[in-house]
Amino acid sequence: MKTIIINNYLWIILILCIITPVHSFAQDNGKKDPMQEFLFPPELVIRYQNEIQLKKEQKDLIIGAVEDAQKKFTRLQWDLQGEVASLQKILSQSTVNEAQALEQLDKVLDQERIIKKTQITLMIRIKNTLADDQKAKLNSFK
Repeated sequence: MKTIIINNYLWIILILCIITPVHSFAQDNGKKDPMQEFLFPPELVIRYQNEIQLKKEQKDLIIGAVEDAQKKFTRLQWDLQGEVASLQKILSQSTVNEAQALEQLDKVLDQERIIKKTQITLMIRIKNTLADDQKAKLNSFK
């Protein structure tokens, strides 16, 4: 009975990890993403680059930061999928080794943490590239 409860608990955690968008820090209570107030996703800057009068130097820096992050994201997503597959294999057994499952879950969560850190790093670099008046304009477009 205890094994079934643990197995169900781990499946719930796994499902939550998979269905929660990696880039989302939004809370379940319907509030806005708490990071949105302070940071600028690349899509927002791209969409309003003319309105904020983005300079060529800024654009080049942002494109470079996005390209670097995309290279990392591709590798991190592959690694995450591999860790999730390993966890699924452990959880699919008729009797789940709790310690092994939790150790593997830590590996999945570590990968997600690295992905989120990479995303926040990108948005910090974007913010630091922008002038104060550009930031104010982008905030008005949110």
